[in-house]
Amino acid sequence: MGKIILALSILATCAFAELKWAPSYDAALAQAAKEKKKVIVMLSREECPACEYMKDIVFEEKAVANEIHNNFIPVYLDIHKDFIPEGLGYIGTPTFHFLTASGKKIGRHDGGANIPTFLGILGKMKK
Repeated sequence: MGKIILALSILATCAFAELKWAPSYDAALAQAAKEKKKVIVMLSREECPACEYMKDIVFEEKAVANEIHNNFIPVYLDIHKDFIPEGLGYIGTPTFHFLTASGKKIGRHDGGANIPTFLGILGKMKK
């Protein structure tokens, strides 16, 4: 029995390591309201080295992915291809906006961040 519980725990941890991005901004808000979570909007663009670092390194870290999974609904918006809702500005990419499920802004982070720094940002924004 103990081995089964251990195996299920390991599988659950692995399952949370991949971010599941909401298909749209509106879908993210609706899901956040349903799940009582906050929203993290990543404004990005193609050929953005810092954006790629965030996706390939930071978001692949299990601790980061789990923190996002447990407290946020993530949505990825390309500044050249997607509609950017009013109030979600950017100077460069990536830009992260943190919102309540009703769309109220609670924070912003401009630029990429390493794993410990981004975990700290997530910790502040989930409160």
